[in-house]
Amino acid sequence: MTGWLDGKTVQLIGEDPAIAAALEEAGAILVQEGESDCLVHIARAPAPKLAHHITHGEWRAAMHAGLDDRFEAAKLFNEAARSAQRGGAILFVGTPEQQAGADQAAAAGALGNLTKSIAVEWARDGVRVNTILTNENGPALGRMAAYLLSDYAAYVTGAVMGIGLND
Repeated sequence: MTGWLDGKTVQLIGEDPAIAAALEEAGAILVQEGESDCLVHIARAPAPKLAHHITHGEWRAAMHAGLDDRFEAAKLFNEAARSAQRGGAILFVGTPEQQAGADQAAAAGALGNLTKSIAVEWARDGVRVNTILTNENGPALGRMAAYLLSDYAAYVTGAVMGIGLND
């Protein structure tokens, strides 16, 4: 894994120490903002709540955090990549829809469809888009993230996948 991302800049939105460590181990330079070669957007779901207890405000907040924020960040990344004619990779990381409550499930399901749609649309710009939905937060997740951002995954786009807990 060492060297997979040598010299690539990765904008990391959200926190996951395992992902950050794996990206740095693979040679990536992590940045908070500005131009980058890759974008990783991490949004973990809060504790699930029964559907009949979710308020409209909570529903909208889940859609905003789980979908809207991600789309806006990806759109900005793609616009910059297209303007610079450089391509790149986008990775969304979140919680599996079946384990997070109705509001998070709706956001994660929509994220899967968004991933597939923009992957097809932005492939012509050289931008790959993938999603990992998992509760895992250890080395396996970090290694998968590094792989999906690397040139080794140059033909992987539009994938929505999970990771088991077998570290």
